[in-house]
Amino acid sequence: MTPPPAHPVLLAWAGLVMGPAALLANTQLGLTLPYAECGASLRPGPFLSGAAVLLSLLGAWLSWRASGLRRSGAGMPGFIGSLGALTGLIIAFALLLQSLATLVISACAR
Repeated sequence: MTPPPAHPVLLAWAGLVMGPAALLANTQLGLTLPYAECGASLRPGPFLSGAAVLLSLLGAWLSWRASGLRRSGAGMPGFIGSLGALTGLIIAFALLLQSLATLVISACAR
């Protein structure tokens, strides 16, 4: 059995921080990259969007683990961990839809 992490309260906030940060970065890159992708043969947009989805899912997983570690004590860290996990999953779904849009719509049409 692995020992609990040193700061489960900080890990509970991972989904609430990593998910929106990934969404923010993906949105900004989605606004600036089409100009560079239009004439180029390499399209980094779908790969960067996929990395943002994975980052958001990682934050959701960390929050879920932190809420499970503190569930016996309940209270605010368990709630923040559950809320962070749910937020990370919802944002990961939105990022997945954005990454699918980068595959369907060409960069010149954006």
